[in-house]
Amino acid sequence: MKRVLIAVILLAVAASAGYYLFRPEEDHGFLGWVEADALYIGAPDTARLTVLTVEEGDEAQTGQRLFALEADVEQAAVDTARANLEKARAALALARAPQDRPEQLEALQASRKEAEAALEYAEKSLTRARSLFRQESGTKANLDSAVSAYAQAKAALDKINAQIALGELPQRDQQIEQAEQSVSAAGSDLAAAEAALALKTVSAPASGSIEEVYYRTGEVVPAGRPVVALLPPQNIKIEFFVPERERAALKVGDRVRVSCDGCRPQDATIFFIAKDAEYTPPEIFSREERAKMVYRLEARPEDPAALAVGLPVNVTRERD
Repeated sequence: MKRVLIAVILLAVAASAGYYLFRPEEDHGFLGWVEADALYIGAPDTARLTVLTVEEGDEAQTGQRLFALEADVEQAAVDTARANLEKARAALALARAPQDRPEQLEALQASRKEAEAALEYAEKSLTRARSLFRQESGTKANLDSAVSAYAQAKAALDKINAQIALGELPQRDQQIEQAEQSVSAAGSDLAAAEAALALKTVSAPASGSIEEVYYRTGEVVPAGRPVVALLPPQNIKIEFFVPERERAALKVGDRVRVSCDGCRPQDATIFFIAKDAEYTPPEIFSREERAKMVYRLEARPEDPAALAVGLPVNVTRERD
């Protein structure tokens, strides 16, 4: 009887061991959490915060102004650069303009009319003197005088015409080229000043929620320090860890199922798989049967707005 009892006990122990050793393994999934890559938005230069248009929890749209920094110096630089550009443009216009002023040219035009009239009179006098000399009614001295008067009148007209032509010409090519270069340099200075001024007003590079505000109006913001943290929905991701023995079964582009306490399960797509293994992070209380060496994976959820950053999640593979 005792032998039979011992045999039954051994049989029961063997059956139990077989059950636990050869039973189908349940898919408990992989542990992870909701992670996010926030955009830390600041300014490159140290300045006082003068305008803050958002608060923590606000939803910002792309291009919306978030904050502005004190910009008196930059505004003055823009005004100076704009004035220098106008000055350079005026100098270029002067270089391209005729050398003489319009009033001077008008006076020369009037002198030319007088010279033309004098030349016409001298030409008629010369013609009459030649005719009288041929008829032996005039003297050689009168003819010589008429020839000289005509030459003087013609020379006077030629001189005035030359003065008018010179006055209508612009300045020398070198002066015009120098003026053009001054305009180009002044334009570049203005563009640089306007760019520096634009950096004092910062807008949202993408739509998202304001997660953190680090400075308030009136405070001095050091160079490179963020003023606000902006979280676009597309930057929310699922970070989870897979044991080494199951890592080969997953690849980029695979879909997984994400579930958590108090939230609706949803699908996510794997977009990153680490190439190097690491030890299970202390934040994850892994099950005893899990391997200690794991690989980090990241997946993009379909509805990121429904997930809170830092929330623990359970990730399971989608079965075919």
